[in-house]
Parts: sequence; structure tokens; C-alpha cells
Amino acid sequence: MAFVTDPSIRQVFCEGQPNSLDVAFLNRVIPIGKAEVIPAGGKYALRAFIQGRMSSYGSPESWPDYLAFRDRDFDAEPSETPGLIRLEGKTPIWLTYRACIESYFINSQLLHDYWAESATGPRWRHGLPPAIESIQVAILQASHDLADYQAVRWALAKLKPGPRWPEIDTKWTERSGDLPPSLAFDDCLAEARKMVDAFAAQVSGVTTAKLEGTAQDYRLRFTQDDFYSQSLFLVWFHGKDLLSQLSGHLPSNFPYRRYAEWAASRVDLSRYSDLQQLAEMCA
Repeated sequence: MAFVTDPSIRQVFCEGQPNSLDVAFLNRVIPIGKAEVIPAGGKYALRAFIQGRMSSYGSPESWPDYLAFRDRDFDAEPSETPGLIRLEGKTPIWLTYRACIESYFINSQLLHDYWAESATGPRWRHGLPPAIESIQVAILQASHDLADYQAVRWALAKLKPGPRWPEIDTKWTERSGDLPPSLAFDDCLAEARKMVDAFAAQVSGVTTAKLEGTAQDYRLRFTQDDFYSQSLFLVWFHGKDLLSQLSGHLPSNFPYRRYAEWAASRVDLSRYSDLQQLAEMCA
């Protein structure tokens, strides 16, 4: 079988498709000419994709250097010190320190810059940018709105009995970033109970009682003042959810998906130690 990539070139696998945000973002993070970014589709198929790709090179001794990088999501809690998180297993898969790539775009100055640049365009329908201070207030409001929903999502993630068990989904909406009709704790917990009841029929140790207790623990964590004063929500809360909720707090229903595409090419990478660590690993 012909090699898709010269074995002397490092390969960095990621989620998504060739035109996805992940690929565009990684091509900024990784020094030019140091690696080829290879999208592998969904995160659950990442290991199998890599194994299939590597097998085309023959024995492991002839494999090129490679690693994978993907969103942390709710698969691991953030480390105490900012940096990449190694996913358990033999395959070198590294996770973002923040919950996902979009989490790095939640910045009041960056949002303001996008708004100011876009406001001069003929198709912009969202008015002039609000003050940076107003955007920061909106970010805090959105994070408080999401606290109970994020607590329940974390609780669902914690119910997985072990690495060999199938995933328990952490959302009951169609896709990540689509928020449920109600973000209230009791409503979110009711939806999560339905998911757990269906899963508990197959796996012992997964109970609604464990779900409820764990959700309350996270809910308590997410109500502490320092969680917001230290902006820890930017690390713990999923960036797609936060951008979605934030768009409702900004004037004229801010187009957060278009903003994320713009921000991927402009975010200041030097501010994030995990992204710098990834660049050094590929240098």
C-alpha cells in the first residue's frame, strides 16, 4: 500500500473533517512544515483510525512519529496546572486543557475585535460592537446561566464505569452547542435520569442516585465565588455551550459559529500553555 504521507513527516491526528475548525486551528498551532494534520472524523473512532493508518506502514518500527490532539470535553477533569492532558491508553492522544477548541475563543477583547471588523461589512446586521466591559459582563452572565446544565453534564460523564464501557452521552440535544429548552437544574436532572435509566438496564453500578449525588457536587463547585472571579468556568464549561448561551446575552443574537471560524485564525496562542506545549512537541 502506498504511503499517504512520507514516514519521515510527523503526523498529528485530530477530530473533524478536512475543512473543519480543528484542522484550521491546528495548522496555526503547529510550526509550519513540522507535521501534517490529519482529520480522523469523530473522537470515538480516533484510536481505530490511527491504528489503521499506522498499519499501512508495516511493523511499528517503521511507523512515523505521531500523536493525536482533541477536545477534552467531559472525558477528564482539567489538571491543576494548565497543560495538555494525556488520555489513558497506549495511543498518544492529548486533550485540550480547556474543554474544547472553542473555549479558547471566549475572550472579550477578541469578541470586540471581531464585531468591530465585521460591522463595516455590507451584510452585517448586528450593529456596532458593545464596550469590552459589557461583553465581559455578558460572558459572566452566560456562565452563571449554564452552571446547572454543566453540573449535570459532568455528572453524566462521571457515571462511566470504566474505560472499556460504552460512553454515556452527556447531552440530550442533537449536537454539542445546542442547548436544551431549560437550563434549570431540576429540568436538566430529569432529562439525565431518562438517559441513566436506559443505560442502567445494561450496566450495573450506574444509578440515578449516583447521578444526582455527583450533579449536586459539581453544582456546589460551580456556585463558588472564586469559580467566577478566577474565570475557572472558561476551563470547566464546554466552550460550544458557552458561546451559544453568550450569543443570547449580546445584542442582535450574535453569530457565534461564524465568530468561532474567525477567531481560530486570530486567537493569541501564546496565552495558552497547553497550545504552546503542543507546538513544542511538534517542533
